[in-house]
Amino acid sequence: MNHGWFWVFSGITMVLFWVLVVLAIILIVRTLTHRDRWPGRAGAAQTTPAPPYGPPPGGSAGGGAATGGSAEQILAERLARGDIEVDDYHRRLAALHEGTVPPPPTSPPPPPPPGT
Repeated sequence: MNHGWFWVFSGITMVLFWVLVVLAIILIVRTLTHRDRWPGRAGAAQTTPAPPYGPPPGGSAGGGAATGGSAEQILAERLARGDIEVDDYHRRLAALHEGTVPPPPTSPPPPPPPGT
């Protein structure tokens, strides 16, 4: 009876089986918890938020879409996420249109009003 090497193949098969089971569980959990990761794959229409107050003066709203969005769109997204304040947005937007680098803010932003 040549069963001396059978334990090696059964051991490898068992390890591969459990690796596949763990990978399947991870894939199922990630699929259920990360639905918004790729919104285009879920069938939802991909929309780009428009900058506040309409398109930038003197520029086109669609320029730079192939590179991931124009600078105005990126600024608008940062404002929408709350990364920058409204006055900082306007200062940076004006600097973009003038072609200059905005100076850093001279004072910290005011604290939010109580109760909000």
